[in-house]
Amino acid sequence: MIGEIVKLLDTLKEKYDLKNDAEISRRLEVKAPVISKIRHGKSGVSAEFILRIHETLGMPVADIRALL
Repeated sequence: MIGEIVKLLDTLKEKYDLKNDAEISRRLEVKAPVISKIRHGKSGVSAEFILRIHETLGMPVADIRALL
């Protein structure tokens, strides 16, 4: 599970030219600790987080789910 989450966050960085997790948090308008907890497996990826990625970055939900 952690591997898939890391893959999702790394894909977001690569696809949307985001430099690091701090930039992911700014773009998605979530606090940096949220991204850190997700990356380290201390928090799961919620439906709300998937929807935020979709609405903010325009990534299709099916693509997000496929990475998980």
